[in-house]
Amino acid sequence: MAAEVARELGFGELRALSLADRALVDRQADETIAGCASDAPEATDCSDANRTMRRLLVEHRALLELKTDEANTRLAEEGEVFAPEDDA
Repeated sequence: MAAEVARELGFGELRALSLADRALVDRQADETIAGCASDAPEATDCSDANRTMRRLLVEHRALLELKTDEANTRLAEEGEVFAPEDDA
């Protein structure tokens, strides 16, 4: 995603960026991800994102869900996840 943000900001390859420019790209990438999240408190209108960025955001969300599912499965296998009725 950072490479796409760099292109949108008019930069070239990520590895050729100065530390300050790379920090700017990383910050903008984080803001884009956070703002376009479906559960963002102040969701950004991401309809103007180009096709590649929209695809990357969808892939990012899918990876987050996969990681959450894997973590929940691992915790369940370790007996760390309980049903709400067990809380009584």
